[in-house]
Amino acid sequence: MKRLFVCVLALVLFSAPWSARAQDALRIAAVVNDEMISVYDLNMRLNLVVALSSLPDTNETRQRLGPQVLRSLIDDELKRQEATRLGIPVSEGEVESDLRRLEKGNGLDKGGLDKFLASRNIRKSSLTTQIEAEIAWRKLIQGRFGALSQVSDEEIDEVLSEIESNKGKPEYLVSEIFLPVDKPEDEREILSLANRLIQQTQAGANFQALAQNFSKSPTAERGGDLGWNRLGQLGNELDQALAKLRPGRLSPPVRTVDGYTILYLREQRTARGLANPETASPVINLQQLFLPLPPGTGPATVADAMQEAKNLGEKAKTCQDLDKMGKEIGSPLSGNLGDIKTSALAPQQRDLVRGLPTLKASRPLRTKDGVIILMVCRRDEVEKPELTAAGNRERIADKLISERMGLAARQHMRDLRRAAFVDIRL
Repeated sequence: MKRLFVCVLALVLFSAPWSARAQDALRIAAVVNDEMISVYDLNMRLNLVVALSSLPDTNETRQRLGPQVLRSLIDDELKRQEATRLGIPVSEGEVESDLRRLEKGNGLDKGGLDKFLASRNIRKSSLTTQIEAEIAWRKLIQGRFGALSQVSDEEIDEVLSEIESNKGKPEYLVSEIFLPVDKPEDEREILSLANRLIQQTQAGANFQALAQNFSKSPTAERGGDLGWNRLGQLGNELDQALAKLRPGRLSPPVRTVDGYTILYLREQRTARGLANPETASPVINLQQLFLPLPPGTGPATVADAMQEAKNLGEKAKTCQDLDKMGKEIGSPLSGNLGDIKTSALAPQQRDLVRGLPTLKASRPLRTKDGVIILMVCRRDEVEKPELTAAGNRERIADKLISERMGLAARQHMRDLRRAAFVDIRL
C-alpha cells in the first residue's frame, strides 16, 4: 500500500498537464481527524522545502520528497489540533520573531525573506503555518512535561567530571537529522528517505535546511545542531558511526531504538577540559607557509624570499589555499599547526597574529631557517565562560533538559499519531 501511495502521489503531483494540476490543487491530499490537507498545501510545502534546501527543482526531487513532506504536514496538523484542544495560543509577534530568525539564518536582510518566497512562487502562509505549529508544540511540551526540567546538582557534577576526565581526547561538532520509526511497517520507507536525504546533501543540498524540514528531533529548529560532543554522550550506535567520520562527512543512516539518525561531522578538536579563568588565553587555529633558506643565504636571496612569501600570502584567500601552496612548493614544514593558545606561541609569532583578521595572511617573518607567513583559520577570542566549571553548569543543565524534553516530545507525537484518524486520499 505504501509503494502504491508513493506512485499515485508522484502521478497526481508531477505527471498531469498544468491545467489539470491547477484543478487538482483543490483536491484533498489527506484528512487528519476532521481537518483537510489539500494538494495545494502539499505543493506549497514542497516548493518551500526545495527552495530552502537548495535542491534541484525537478520532478525526480519532488517525487522522492513528496511522501515525507505530506507526513510532515500531517504531523504539523496534529500538533496544531492538540494545541487548539489545550487552548495554547500563538501570537503574531512570536511568529514574526521566528520569521526574522529564519531570515537571518539564511543570510537575508530584513524583508529579504518575503522577496525570496515571492521569487519562488511560495505563499508566505505556507511558512507561517509551519512556524505556528512548531511554536505551539514547544509551548505544549514545556507545559506538559515541565517537571522534566528539574536537574540536580549531582547530575551536573557528574557531567563536569566527565568533561575534565576527557581532557586531551577528541571532541566532535555534530549536526543530526533524526527520522523516527513509529511502526515496523514504516521501516523501509524511513530508511529510504534517510538515504535520499544523504544523496541530496552530497549533491549540494543544504544540510541545515533539510534538518529543519525533515528531522523530528528538537534540534531541527537549530538546523540539527548538536553542539560539541565526546564519545560516550550520544549512545553506542552513534558513537561508533561518529568515530569513523572525518570533518565535512555524513554518516550512513544509523539505526537506534527510536529510528534512523544521520550525523554530519562539521569539525573536530582536542578537548581542553575545564578552563582556569586565571590562565585563560585566546585559542587560534593556525596555517603556516614555510619557505626554507639554507644557512648563510645572502641578503638579496632573503629579500627575494620575503617578497615571494608576501605575493603568495596576498593570493591566498583561505587556509586551504595556503595549504595547497605549501604542497606545491614541497615544503615539509608548511601545513596546519592545529589549535594553539596564543600564550604558547613564540613572541615573534604572537606579534605576527595579534590583531590579524581571520583568513588573511600575515606579513612575512624571517626565521633562522627560512621565511614564514601565518593565517588564522579560526579564532576563539577568549576562553568562553562555558568552558569554566561555573559557566558550564547552566549549559549542561540546558542540554540535559533538552534531551529529556526531546524524548518526551517524540513519545507524545507517537501517541498522537496512533490515536489519530488519518485518511490519505492520494
